[in-house]
Formats: sequence, structure tokens, C-alpha cells
Amino acid sequence: MSEDISVQGADNLEALARRLKEAGGTELRKEMLKGIREGVKPVIPDIRKSAESILPKAGGLNDVIAKSKIGVRTRLSGENAGVSVRGTGGKQLSDMNRGRLRHPVYGNRSTWVQQSIPAGWFDKPVEKDIDKIRSSIQHVMEDVAAKIARPL
Repeated sequence: MSEDISVQGADNLEALARRLKEAGGTELRKEMLKGIREGVKPVIPDIRKSAESILPKAGGLNDVIAKSKIGVRTRLSGENAGVSVRGTGGKQLSDMNRGRLRHPVYGNRSTWVQQSIPAGWFDKPVEKDIDKIRSSIQHVMEDVAAKIARPL
């Protein structure tokens, strides 16, 4: 499951990464990646709180999902240059975010049902903070670009 964060100027992210590579700025590249991840990480507790409050409490699903691993991935090259927030659980998390939960009936693994649940538990916290996230990423990119442009 991942929620891609679209940042205005994602093309600029790839171009900046290319300039970093050309300049041999491995330390600056690491700094930029770290800065981007740090700018996105504050949304993770919000996603956890959303899972705890929105997902079904019966059986403890909300707690299991809230405690699952959620991380930030960055990619600086190729067509998919950008940032994504990912949670463990793959298709099942994606389906739950769309409002669908598939589970066995009272633990009977031979009988499964699909249940409707509130959609957007993963997306809404990201959407709520998207302006702060974009601003943070833009600030990191501008800072690194300024460091590349400085004469030695």
C-alpha cells in the first residue's frame, strides 16, 4: 500500500538529482533524501491515529494496522521520481483504504465475507497535510540547489 505524494515540480526533483550526480554530490544527495523523508514523516502518526479511530475495533484490526510498519520512500530517478508513504500489508491495506475489508466469518477460514468500512483512512491524513509536505520538500530542494550553485 502506498500513497504517492505529488509535489509541484517533481520534474525539478529529478533534474536536481541529476545535477547532484553530475556534481558528485553524494553527501548532498543523502542530505536531500534525508530532508525529504523528515518532511514527510510527521504524517505517519496521523495515519496511525486515523487507523485507530476509523478501522473496525472488533477483533483489534484498528490496533494491528496502527502498529504496522509505515515508512517514507524517495526515488530520485526515472519516470517515478518522487516520494511515497507506504504501509505493510499490500493489497489488503489498499482495499481497506478504498473501504473494503475481506475477512473470515468468526475465524472460520473456509467462509470469507467482504465488509464495507469507511474509506480514506490512509489518504485523508496525507491530504490534510499535503501543503506542509510540499512546502517542506520544496524547501529542501531549494536548499540543496543553492548549495550546488555555490562556488567552491
